[in-house]
Amino acid sequence: MSRSQPNIQGVILAGGHSTRMGTDKALLPIGDHGTVLLRIIAEQMADLSIDRIIVSVGNREREESYRQHLNGLQSRVQFVHDRYPDCGPLAGLHASLSALPEPGYGFVMACDMPLLSPSLFRRMAETAAAATAKEAAGKPDVIRTDGQPFHALYHSGIVDALAQRLERRDLRVMGLLGELDTVLLACEPEEEAAFINLNNPELYDQFLRQLNS
Repeated sequence: MSRSQPNIQGVILAGGHSTRMGTDKALLPIGDHGTVLLRIIAEQMADLSIDRIIVSVGNREREESYRQHLNGLQSRVQFVHDRYPDCGPLAGLHASLSALPEPGYGFVMACDMPLLSPSLFRRMAETAAAATAKEAAGKPDVIRTDGQPFHALYHSGIVDALAQRLERRDLRVMGLLGELDTVLLACEPEEEAAFINLNNPELYDQFLRQLNS
């Protein structure tokens, strides 16, 4: 990364109840070896040279169940717990961005998104670097693609705004995005697979069939 490259940490939001799936999405087995989805996402982040991966797990019990699936990645992984329990992805985003060791960006993925796009990540990182190089200009709060809240860069500077929303129980992700200083990047056709999500059994089964075809 260039000298002007902002500090980018990985963030995996894995504190939800997986209601539509009926079982913990982060622990869904993928591929012939049955590697769980959480590990697959973490490994892809590591392949992007992301040094630190913050996993938002909601509570300590879930942390213990996830830790055993991340053998060999422990030095990169930090677990965080929600300060606002049962408040959905905004609570996980708040806990994760609050844990960044210095001001910077979190590359945020939901735990049901099995595919990262290296090219889209690089373009997002380059956009963040260009903004960081312009020291007099404000840095964007979020760098994302249109209509997609995740596979996106969020700046730690939005932590207070997140806390205010959580305090008043305004938990709408798209409502938050409507108020943030945003840079939108066009998604190239070969990058669209990054937005596949496995949030119900039908989508999970469809993804496995495509993986094995």
